[in-house]
Amino acid sequence: MLLLEEKSLCKPQQQRIVSRDTGHSREHRIDNSPKGYKVRQYRLDKGLVDNTKCCDFLVLNDSRCHAYFIELKGGHLEDAVPQLEGARRLLEKELEKYTFYYRIVTSKTRTHNIQKPVFRRFMEQCRGNLKYGTEKIEEVWH
Repeated sequence: MLLLEEKSLCKPQQQRIVSRDTGHSREHRIDNSPKGYKVRQYRLDKGLVDNTKCCDFLVLNDSRCHAYFIELKGGHLEDAVPQLEGARRLLEKELEKYTFYYRIVTSKTRTHNIQKPVFRRFMEQCRGNLKYGTEKIEEVWH
């Protein structure tokens, strides 16, 4: 079991959860203050997971059984797909009761990357549970 509570990077009901790489401006923010859900945050790539293609962060909303897989990327949006899929495969048994959401934050999003078959297939598989943006994604949990 990888996702032990004591390995979480945040407090159980933390109001703001920020996922950011050191030295980069790309970030994903969650405002948990409206409801104060029970949450956990994990650094996966170069954190809990080694030697496996994996996304950067995982944020869990344990109150609602939602899992947010977060990848912080330079400019190649489609390169995030194998990392998000690798994290999902690695953790899907441990998170079998959770609904999966995918977030990709890039330095720059090029339109032609969104049209690439690998990325379009992934978007279809996610059935509306994928968001991507440039520099920052902010969400409020109601």
